[in-house]
Amino acid sequence: MELNALTLGALIVAFVAGGLIGWFSRQPKTVTVAPPDLEREKTLAEAKHQALMDEIDTHLTATKDALIQLANRQESLAAELRGEQTPIEVQPESNEHDAISPPRDYADSRGQLQ
Repeated sequence: MELNALTLGALIVAFVAGGLIGWFSRQPKTVTVAPPDLEREKTLAEAKHQALMDEIDTHLTATKDALIQLANRQESLAAELRGEQTPIEVQPESNEHDAISPPRDYADSRGQLQ
C-alpha cells in the first residue's frame, strides 16, 4: 500500500476526528471536596439530636410518673366510693435537678456495650 499525500492526510484527519469525538463523548468527571468543618457540623447535629432525645425521655418519665399518681388517686377514690378505707399515699414530687444524670460515653450512647 502506497502512502501518498491523500492517504496520509485522510489518516491524520481520521485520527484527529476520532480523538475529538472521543473527547466530547466521555462522561464528565465531578470532583467534590468536603468542607473542613463537615465533621464538626455532623458532631453538633448528633449532639443536638441526643439532647432532644434526652429531653423527650425526661418528659416521658415525668408523664409516666404523673399517670401512676393519677392511677393511684383514681384507685383510692374508687375505694372511697365503695366505702372501703384505704390510706392515701402521698408521693413526693420529683425534683428536676435530681433527674440530671451524668453524660454517657460514646460507646454506651450508641448501644455498643450491650
